[in-house]
Amino acid sequence: CVEICNPEDGMRVYDPTVGSGGMLIQVRDYVREKGQDASNVRLFGQEKMGTTWSICKMNMLLHGIPDADIRQQDTLREPQHKDESNQLRRFDRVLANPPFSQNYIKIVIQFPGRFPVWMPEKGKKADLMFVQHMLAVLKADGRLATVMPHGVLFRGGEEREARKHFIDSGTLEAVIGLPGNLFYGTGIPACILVLNKAGAVQRDHVLFINADREYREGKAQNHLRAEDIDKIVNAYRAGHDVPAYARRVPVTEIRAEDYNCN
Repeated sequence: CVEICNPEDGMRVYDPTVGSGGMLIQVRDYVREKGQDASNVRLFGQEKMGTTWSICKMNMLLHGIPDADIRQQDTLREPQHKDESNQLRRFDRVLANPPFSQNYIKIVIQFPGRFPVWMPEKGKKADLMFVQHMLAVLKADGRLATVMPHGVLFRGGEEREARKHFIDSGTLEAVIGLPGNLFYGTGIPACILVLNKAGAVQRDHVLFINADREYREGKAQNHLRAEDIDKIVNAYRAGHDVPAYARRVPVTEIRAEDYNCN
């Protein structure tokens, strides 16, 4: 997700489900490895669980990032990062690995304009609520990459409507299918959604990358090797077809499939 978002120094980078802060630390390291001034990247995160939030704060200090702005609260209900006029702060890059398939409560949700398509409260359908929040806080030329359960690609109802919104607006840039059993605690296959506001008006295709066959098998969970990650990132950056691996699919074709992106 970090390599796909390609953060630069001077950018504001945000993780709305920051957990213990690993992704933001990766951002700092990535910018440093590019030879840029990592102290110029401003890092923001929000975490619902108090104990995890305090671990994240400590993690930032231990990694020499004392000025990261980490807040505690439920991101869907009460996003904490606001500007001087009390509107939601905008970010250059957003990265996240939200908790899969959560319920949420619709009452007392602040800034409801973030959500063009409301998911059902019950039925563990908060996944695309998180994506809509991330899109809402992106700058006009911003990019986001988020891990999602595979079901968001093909389920009907409100999730289909959300996919239609992302695709018809041109913001859905790429869908990356990942191997199963990558994540601790769940064996279900996941994907990465890449949404990009830059060039959205002209975008008439979505890049699909099927990376689910290349990984290292482990006892408890599978792992993406460095070469697997490189192949994904290179295919995304090149943006053209790779036989049996990546394909630019015209939006007309996705509409013909009734917005099923599986």
